[in-house]
Amino acid sequence: MPSGHGRVVRAVAGAGRTTVALGLFLMMLSAAAPPAASAPVDECRSTELATAGVSTGVLLEHGNRTSTKVRSELRVEVPADWPFIRHLLLSEESPEYIRAMSCLTRPYPGQHRRWSEWRDGPPLVTAEKDGGVTVVDRAHTWVNLDDTVYAGLWSVSADGDRWTVRLLSPRALAGARWTEIEVDPGSPGAETATPLPDGGEGATALLWHPASSDTVPTAEKEKGKRASAGKPLTAEPVPAVTVRLKPSWQRSWNAQSNRPGAVLLDRSGYMISGAVTTVLLLCGAVLHRRRSTPPTGRRGRTLRNLVHWAVASMLLTLLMDGRVALQQYGEQGDGAFWRPGLILRDHGFALAFVAVLLSVARPTGRIRAALVALTVPPLLVAVLSGTSTLRRGESGLALAATATASFCLFALCSLALAAAVWRLAADGGLLPGSRRFPGNDRVLRLRIAGPAVLAWTILVSAFLVLTEERAWQRASWLSDRTVPSYGLDHWNDFVGESLSSVLGAQDWLSSYLWLLTAVAVLAVLRAWRSATAVSPLGEPADRLLFLTFFGVVSVLPGGFVAGFSTVSVLWQLLGMLALYGFVAPFTGRSALSQPLERSGRPLATVADPAGRATLLDKSRSYREIHAELRRLDQGLFGDEPPKRSDLEQRLDGLHDWPASPSSPGTADRLPPKISVVDAALALGPRDTWWANGTRCARLSLIPAVPASFLMIWVWNIRGEGWTEVLSDQFGVPGLLLSLATWTATWAGAAFVLGALWRQLPGQRGAAKALPVTLAFALPVAADALVLRFTKESTAGLAFAVSTMLFVLTVTAIAMDFDTFRTERRYWQSRMGLLLSVYQMRYYSLQFAYLIAQIVAMISIWQFLADSDAAPRPSEPKG
Repeated sequence: MPSGHGRVVRAVAGAGRTTVALGLFLMMLSAAAPPAASAPVDECRSTELATAGVSTGVLLEHGNRTSTKVRSELRVEVPADWPFIRHLLLSEESPEYIRAMSCLTRPYPGQHRRWSEWRDGPPLVTAEKDGGVTVVDRAHTWVNLDDTVYAGLWSVSADGDRWTVRLLSPRALAGARWTEIEVDPGSPGAETATPLPDGGEGATALLWHPASSDTVPTAEKEKGKRASAGKPLTAEPVPAVTVRLKPSWQRSWNAQSNRPGAVLLDRSGYMISGAVTTVLLLCGAVLHRRRSTPPTGRRGRTLRNLVHWAVASMLLTLLMDGRVALQQYGEQGDGAFWRPGLILRDHGFALAFVAVLLSVARPTGRIRAALVALTVPPLLVAVLSGTSTLRRGESGLALAATATASFCLFALCSLALAAAVWRLAADGGLLPGSRRFPGNDRVLRLRIAGPAVLAWTILVSAFLVLTEERAWQRASWLSDRTVPSYGLDHWNDFVGESLSSVLGAQDWLSSYLWLLTAVAVLAVLRAWRSATAVSPLGEPADRLLFLTFFGVVSVLPGGFVAGFSTVSVLWQLLGMLALYGFVAPFTGRSALSQPLERSGRPLATVADPAGRATLLDKSRSYREIHAELRRLDQGLFGDEPPKRSDLEQRLDGLHDWPASPSSPGTADRLPPKISVVDAALALGPRDTWWANGTRCARLSLIPAVPASFLMIWVWNIRGEGWTEVLSDQFGVPGLLLSLATWTATWAGAAFVLGALWRQLPGQRGAAKALPVTLAFALPVAADALVLRFTKESTAGLAFAVSTMLFVLTVTAIAMDFDTFRTERRYWQSRMGLLLSVYQMRYYSLQFAYLIAQIVAMISIWQFLADSDAAPRPSEPKG
């Protein structure tokens, strides 16, 4: 018995050990085996969105624009049983709203950064009576890069001459009812579409109906509405819609503008234009050196400045445009914002830009000390850029260092530009003389220039920060702001934008270097002007520089074929040839070119100050006698009216020249068709062509300033232009410079009008304004033809021509009034003097002419001046 009992015990114990060993073995196998894959967490609760109705569409607009515009729309009917439906009714800044909206509008979870996507406003959220919510999300973008751009649920990939449009459906809406999907690729239509569409609409639109409301039984729809957390409604899978298209070559070219070869092609136009301008300036300097007029000290300085600036402007053009082209070829890396090599390169180009300007400015005293002080922070940052502290973009020192260096570099460039302009203007006598030291040129003072440059730099920096913050909020509006990476990315973005602003500021400022060319040319024309020349077209040296001034200042930039500036220099040359062609052949028809009746000498021989004063006196007598004749015809005289023959004899005597001949019968006679009033108006209000030109430019400022505001509205604010202004780092401050440049354009054309006043045909100012306006309009018309060929917008061009005609007409009438300004004290109003000068009938015609111009400007504004400008390609973000 005991022995049997022991055997039983031993058997049970052995079985226990076997069981334990087997359990340990199974545990080892389970530990070594990989864990079973767990189901992904559905944070968006997609099952409750099975009854949601979804429709979306995308439209590509190619015509009448430089870059193709992509418009997308998404419409989601969110059911009332979705857990996050109430979050959609919260503020756009709410984390719950961001999470809910990202579930409906984004194909993937996580932080979202879309720098190419734009919105006119937040998605439209409307609460329905059944407790549901309708969300309508509209977005747009431009295909202006050889890359993939996004607009809502759609992406457009530009790859050469073939583009691909894809639907990026959100995971949360994968089981929803997609009622309609529409893709309109625009003309000429789609090459391929996957899957094949169910139908079409219009000429090019394709339609898909994965789960049309007509194919879903009513019982299933009612069942789906009652379902809240059970098995989702069975629906057709969302098709992976992919459409391939071949856009026009114009839109395809523009979409490749960021390729290295395309950048070089585009920048070559600016370099060619700069080279041509440099050659023209140097040729003008050579012609002036060959003049028989002895060079004075001022003449020598202006000519040296012209040569120096001609070479410096070419160097600056090669420096800026060559740097952009090389940057596209050589900037290959990991995309990090903070790289010591980039800092050395960017700061090096910026300091080289300043050095070339300073070689023209030649500053002295405190200005030079201020420039040296501004150079220290950028040099320190460039030298210390390799240190570990500065290389960490998230550090506060990195942001402070980059911001300080960029601030100083911008101030340095601005001060160097101001000093260069001041040097060219002061040496040419274009500025008032010094008050402290009469007879000397005015000197640029740091106490004036310093605060002005500082205020300007602060203004530009403030708008740069605001623009970048707005761009960040636009790109990251659906990002989770509660995670630490959001703040770090935001910080790094500011560091990167601070670095990129160095080169961006130089590109921006270098686009206004033509103002220095204008000042250098004006300085030479003023110093070398001839007191006896009728116009600057008389001397070959003055003629070349004068035509160059018109081409640089008053001719609108054009010739941008599909966004490339390769042939833009032709427009400048066309404007110069147009001015000469519309003036020189018709010089013989001007009033001063008419021969005197007896001697046959041109009337221009009386264009000295004494002769002009005599003509003004005779003109008043001429108008008074004509007034007596009109009163005589109307019977307004008393009992003893004057004899008509006596009045006519007095009028006939006014045509004698000179006024007091030495002996009877020796007086010459004015041309038969030219009255003394015509001769006085032909001479203008001043004694030389330079004085007439400067006076005309000053008078033009009254209509030029409001005209500049109108052009800014048409070209920079109206339509899509405001989007570009707000997206550009220097967009808002650029409006101030745009105001200055438009004013300079009108004033420059007015200077040309005044300088050519004595040579232009026509007896009244309104007629004299036509040749200059036509010279301005011819390049604009050529540009409009090119834009029609490339299927781009011509908005604003007709309005610019109409505005130029209006400004010059008003200025020309003011010149006629200014000719008789000494009589102003005898008249109760300026209107009365104008009535007398124009003898009423002429004034009525010109007043009607001005009214017609105003009506034309309003009509053009209403129908043709809809600005269409696409934003510039955004800088790549890391």
